[in-house]
Amino acid sequence: MLLSQPGSQTTLRIIAAALAYFSLNALLLGSVTPTAEWDHAEQLILSQFPALGYNGQPPLYTWLVQGLFAVTGPSLSALLALKAALLTLLVAGVALAARELGLTPAQQWVAALGLALMPQLVWEDQRNFTHTVLAVAVAAWTLVVFLRLRWRADWWGYVALGALFGVGALGKYNYGMFVVALLVAALSLPDWRRRLLSLRFGVSVVVATSLLAPHALWVLGNRAAAGEGFRKLQMQTGVGWETLLDLGAGLAASLLPLLLLSLLVRRRVGSAGGEVVPGCRLLRRTLLVALLVAVALIIASGARDIKEHWLQPLVFYVTLLVACWADPDGRGLRVFVGIAAAALLGVSIALPGQALWADPARPSRLNAPYADIAARIRQQIPPPALVLADKDPLAGNLRLAFPTAVVMSERSFFPARLPEGAWLVIGEGLADARSTFRGWLRERLGVGELAVTTTEAPLYHRPDGRLRLQWAVLPAGADVVR
Repeated sequence: MLLSQPGSQTTLRIIAAALAYFSLNALLLGSVTPTAEWDHAEQLILSQFPALGYNGQPPLYTWLVQGLFAVTGPSLSALLALKAALLTLLVAGVALAARELGLTPAQQWVAALGLALMPQLVWEDQRNFTHTVLAVAVAAWTLVVFLRLRWRADWWGYVALGALFGVGALGKYNYGMFVVALLVAALSLPDWRRRLLSLRFGVSVVVATSLLAPHALWVLGNRAAAGEGFRKLQMQTGVGWETLLDLGAGLAASLLPLLLLSLLVRRRVGSAGGEVVPGCRLLRRTLLVALLVAVALIIASGARDIKEHWLQPLVFYVTLLVACWADPDGRGLRVFVGIAAAALLGVSIALPGQALWADPARPSRLNAPYADIAARIRQQIPPPALVLADKDPLAGNLRLAFPTAVVMSERSFFPARLPEGAWLVIGEGLADARSTFRGWLRERLGVGELAVTTTEAPLYHRPDGRLRLQWAVLPAGADVVR
């Protein structure tokens, strides 16, 4: 078993610390506001019904949410708990990978705490992201299983590797770039090449293909919806040279704090133990291949928009590379640990601080009093069969307030799922007949005149500000285009 080998006590302590930390942050965030951020709101919409695909993201995260809600019902607390569990799995995977590399307990702590020095991972993943968190957690465990094949290449190892390949791709498509980089790097090293050219690796391919096949068929039949994620890249004709600068900036934003602080723990040149272990050499080549793959895709596709968080599955293991060359007894280690701990504390304060100390001129979405406004609307109307909102954050949060209704938005709209009965149509600019939402209602559903009511409530933790939502009820049997 992975946690019954030598050094497991350190690994267990790291996992326990991660679980406590992420659970605390989830509790802090959930205690200051009942409002879900954008990505969580999207999951509240998509998780209403099972499907092989929903939009430009693969469906696994939504399936996990559906399973969780089957037990808890629609709940922001459940979403925050799922996020904490996945982030704990990420740290666990990094710690186990460090042990598979043969690193000392101190180096394992360097690898785990190094994640705190990657802003995208420690801040954005806790603040909002969903699919990215799942993908990078699976990537970490893929690395654990792959490293383990070097000394125990049994059938079950290859089955597990194939399962992780399939699960990772169902989590987020850019996980595939990590797999390509890992496999190409492995083929360049004799010990790893033998593992990949084994007939047993065919089992990994079969398992991964079997898991991906149903969703792949959905993609082929729903290319418009599935292609949404690729449209975010803003692909154009011609070579996307300027996007390479965005790639460099994204890498710097993700890795620069870690790389600069790694100088505190880096082993001196020529010091004892300076020989690179095989697994660390594999990771170094994986990083090189990943960067080359990213550059090649940008140049070939003409992509014009690269988001920093898309790079997470490609670079998360840089913390392991730092640990590979770390001096476990160096005096700089205490400083490194102290700075990482300070970063973790700062994030724990800043997460609830988004709502508690929001700029009055630009409040956070967490300040939006969707629950209070929904409670006032519920007092005035019977329970609707459908809640149709202008944007995903509003629609998702209204599912928490109207758990028996089907909830959709202009972006997340599923005509085949439209229910019979009364509809609640709601948005921030609904009273303006020239608004984008009203235009969409006319063109897509044939909804013309509306008797609009305005309801408002003070912002959470910012009572000097108010949110106004405008809504109207379409009675059952209204003449709409389905």
